[in-house]
Amino acid sequence: MLTSFAKKKQPPQPWDESACIAGCTRNELMYQEQLYKKFYGVMMAIVMRYTQDKDAAASILNNGFLRVFKHINSFKQEGSLEGWIRKIIIHAISDYFRYKHPPTEISHEVLPDKTDFSVNPSLNYDYQLLLNVLQELPPTTRIVVNLFIVEGYTHKNIAEIMGISENTSKWHVSEGRKMLQKKLSSIHL
Repeated sequence: MLTSFAKKKQPPQPWDESACIAGCTRNELMYQEQLYKKFYGVMMAIVMRYTQDKDAAASILNNGFLRVFKHINSFKQEGSLEGWIRKIIIHAISDYFRYKHPPTEISHEVLPDKTDFSVNPSLNYDYQLLLNVLQELPPTTRIVVNLFIVEGYTHKNIAEIMGISENTSKWHVSEGRKMLQKKLSSIHL
Protein backbone atom coordinates (compact mmCIF):
# COMPACT_ATOMS: atom_id res chain seq x y z
CA MET A 1 0.00 0.00 0.00
CA LEU A 2 1.38 3.41 -1.03
CA THR A 3 1.53 6.14 1.52
CA SER A 4 0.63 9.69 0.51
CA PHE A 5 4.26 10.86 0.56
CA ALA A 6 5.30 8.06 -1.81
CA LYS A 7 2.93 9.19 -4.55
CA LYS A 8 4.59 11.22 -7.27
CA LYS A 9 3.02 14.61 -7.95
CA GLN A 10 1.59 14.91 -11.42
CA PRO A 11 2.18 18.13 -13.37
CA PRO A 12 -0.89 20.20 -14.12
CA GLN A 13 -2.47 19.14 -17.40
CA PRO A 14 -3.23 22.50 -19.06
CA TRP A 15 -0.63 25.26 -19.14
CA ASP A 16 -1.06 27.47 -16.10
CA GLU A 17 1.60 30.16 -16.22
CA SER A 18 1.11 31.40 -12.66
CA ALA A 19 1.24 27.88 -11.21
CA CYS A 20 4.31 27.09 -13.29
CA ILE A 21 6.14 30.23 -12.15
CA ALA A 22 5.24 29.51 -8.53
CA GLY A 23 6.42 25.90 -8.89
CA CYS A 24 9.69 27.00 -10.51
CA THR A 25 10.20 29.51 -7.70
CA ARG A 26 9.95 26.58 -5.27
CA ASN A 27 12.50 24.67 -7.45
CA GLU A 28 9.97 21.95 -8.26
CA LEU A 29 11.41 19.87 -11.04
CA MET A 30 8.08 19.05 -12.71
CA TYR A 31 7.33 22.76 -13.17
CA GLN A 32 10.84 23.48 -14.39
CA GLU A 33 10.43 20.68 -16.92
CA GLN A 34 7.03 22.03 -17.99
CA LEU A 35 8.46 25.54 -18.50
CA TYR A 36 11.44 24.15 -20.41
CA LYS A 37 9.22 22.10 -22.71
CA LYS A 38 6.81 25.01 -23.24
CA PHE A 39 9.51 27.42 -24.44
CA TYR A 40 12.19 25.06 -25.77
CA GLY A 41 11.23 25.29 -29.46
CA VAL A 42 10.90 29.06 -29.60
CA MET A 43 14.13 29.67 -27.69
CA MET A 44 16.08 27.06 -29.67
CA ALA A 45 14.98 28.78 -32.89
CA ILE A 46 16.41 32.04 -31.54
CA VAL A 47 19.70 30.38 -30.56
CA MET A 48 19.98 28.69 -33.96
CA ARG A 49 19.94 32.12 -35.65
CA TYR A 50 23.26 32.77 -33.94
CA THR A 51 24.91 29.38 -34.40
CA GLN A 52 24.14 26.29 -36.38
CA ASP A 53 26.44 24.20 -34.20
CA LYS A 54 23.87 22.02 -32.41
CA ASP A 55 26.16 21.28 -29.47
CA ALA A 56 26.87 24.97 -28.92
CA ALA A 57 23.15 25.77 -29.31
CA ALA A 58 22.20 23.14 -26.71
CA SER A 59 24.85 24.47 -24.33
CA ILE A 60 23.68 28.07 -24.76
CA LEU A 61 20.03 27.14 -24.34
CA ASN A 62 20.65 25.05 -21.23
CA ASN A 63 22.77 27.80 -19.66
CA GLY A 64 20.01 30.26 -20.46
CA PHE A 65 17.34 28.09 -18.86
CA LEU A 66 19.52 27.60 -15.78
CA ARG A 67 19.54 31.39 -15.45
CA VAL A 68 15.77 31.46 -15.95
CA PHE A 69 15.27 28.99 -13.10
CA LYS A 70 17.77 30.79 -10.88
CA HIS A 71 16.10 34.18 -11.39
CA ILE A 72 12.44 33.22 -11.91
CA ASN A 73 11.54 34.92 -8.63
CA SER A 74 12.56 38.26 -10.20
CA PHE A 75 9.92 37.93 -12.95
CA LYS A 76 7.32 40.56 -12.02
CA GLN A 77 4.60 39.30 -14.39
CA GLU A 78 4.32 42.80 -15.85
CA GLY A 79 5.30 41.70 -19.35
CA SER A 80 5.15 38.36 -21.09
CA LEU A 81 7.01 35.42 -19.62
CA GLU A 82 8.22 34.50 -23.11
CA GLY A 83 9.72 37.98 -23.57
CA TRP A 84 11.45 37.78 -20.20
CA ILE A 85 12.90 34.36 -21.04
CA ARG A 86 13.95 35.63 -24.49
CA LYS A 87 16.02 38.41 -22.88
CA ILE A 88 17.79 35.90 -20.66
CA ILE A 89 18.49 33.61 -23.62
CA ILE A 90 19.86 36.58 -25.62
CA HIS A 91 22.22 37.34 -22.73
CA ALA A 92 23.30 33.68 -22.62
CA ILE A 93 24.03 33.84 -26.37
CA SER A 94 26.01 37.03 -25.94
CA ASP A 95 27.99 35.63 -23.02
CA TYR A 96 28.81 32.45 -24.94
CA PHE A 97 30.13 34.30 -27.98
CA ARG A 98 31.85 36.96 -25.91
CA TYR A 99 33.77 34.16 -24.19
CA LYS A 100 34.49 32.27 -27.44
CA HIS A 101 35.15 35.33 -29.61
CA PRO A 102 35.83 38.42 -27.50
CA PRO A 103 34.60 41.52 -29.37
CA THR A 104 37.15 44.08 -30.31
CA GLU A 105 36.38 47.72 -29.91
CA ILE A 106 36.24 49.51 -33.25
CA SER A 107 36.88 53.21 -33.10
CA HIS A 108 35.27 54.76 -36.13
CA GLU A 109 33.41 57.95 -36.62
CA VAL A 110 29.78 57.91 -35.58
CA LEU A 111 27.82 55.90 -38.09
CA PRO A 112 24.14 56.42 -38.79
CA ASP A 113 21.70 53.98 -37.16
CA LYS A 114 20.50 52.71 -40.51
CA THR A 115 22.35 51.92 -43.67
CA ASP A 116 20.64 51.09 -46.90
CA PHE A 117 19.95 47.38 -46.99
CA SER A 118 18.13 47.03 -50.24
CA VAL A 119 18.16 43.84 -52.17
CA ASN A 120 16.07 43.14 -55.19
CA PRO A 121 12.55 42.90 -53.73
CA SER A 122 11.41 40.70 -56.60
CA LEU A 123 13.77 37.98 -55.37
CA ASN A 124 12.18 35.64 -52.91
CA TYR A 125 14.77 34.57 -50.34
CA ASP A 126 14.33 31.28 -48.55
CA TYR A 127 14.48 31.54 -44.73
CA GLN A 128 17.10 28.79 -44.52
CA LEU A 129 19.19 30.53 -47.18
CA LEU A 130 19.09 33.76 -45.17
CA LEU A 131 20.12 31.86 -42.03
CA ASN A 132 22.99 30.21 -43.88
CA VAL A 133 24.22 33.53 -45.26
CA LEU A 134 23.92 35.12 -41.83
CA GLN A 135 26.02 32.27 -40.37
CA GLU A 136 28.86 33.24 -42.73
CA LEU A 137 29.32 36.61 -40.99
CA PRO A 138 32.13 36.94 -38.45
CA PRO A 139 30.86 35.94 -34.97
CA THR A 140 30.57 39.36 -33.33
CA THR A 141 29.10 40.93 -36.45
CA ARG A 142 26.59 38.05 -36.72
CA ILE A 143 25.45 38.57 -33.12
CA VAL A 144 25.12 42.34 -33.45
CA VAL A 145 23.25 42.06 -36.78
CA ASN A 146 20.88 39.50 -35.26
CA LEU A 147 20.25 41.63 -32.20
CA PHE A 148 19.66 44.79 -34.25
CA ILE A 149 17.82 43.56 -37.34
CA VAL A 150 16.07 40.42 -36.16
CA GLU A 151 15.48 41.06 -32.45
CA GLY A 152 15.00 44.83 -32.77
CA TYR A 153 17.42 45.88 -30.03
CA THR A 154 18.79 49.43 -30.08
CA HIS A 155 22.50 50.12 -30.39
CA LYS A 156 22.48 51.24 -26.76
CA ASN A 157 20.99 47.89 -25.66
CA ILE A 158 23.42 45.95 -27.84
CA ALA A 159 26.34 47.91 -26.42
CA GLU A 160 25.25 46.98 -22.88
CA ILE A 161 24.66 43.32 -23.73
CA MET A 162 27.89 42.89 -25.69
CA GLY A 163 30.16 45.12 -23.62
CA ILE A 164 31.02 47.33 -26.61
CA SER A 165 30.36 50.95 -27.51
CA GLU A 166 27.30 52.09 -29.44
CA ASN A 167 29.56 53.15 -32.33
CA THR A 168 31.05 49.66 -32.47
CA SER A 169 27.54 48.22 -32.59
CA LYS A 170 26.68 50.58 -35.46
CA TRP A 171 29.86 49.61 -37.28
CA HIS A 172 29.04 45.88 -37.01
CA VAL A 173 25.52 46.46 -38.35
CA SER A 174 26.84 48.57 -41.22
CA GLU A 175 29.53 46.03 -42.13
CA GLY A 176 27.15 43.11 -41.67
CA ARG A 177 24.60 44.65 -44.00
CA LYS A 178 27.26 45.24 -46.64
CA MET A 179 28.44 41.64 -46.37
CA LEU A 180 24.88 40.29 -46.50
CA GLN A 181 24.05 42.42 -49.55
CA LYS A 182 27.14 41.21 -51.35
CA LYS A 183 26.51 37.54 -50.51
CA LEU A 184 22.80 37.67 -51.40
CA SER A 185 23.49 39.53 -54.65
CA SER A 186 26.10 36.99 -55.72
CA ILE A 187 23.69 34.12 -55.09
CA HIS A 188 21.13 35.43 -57.58
CA LEU A 189 23.41 36.64 -60.38
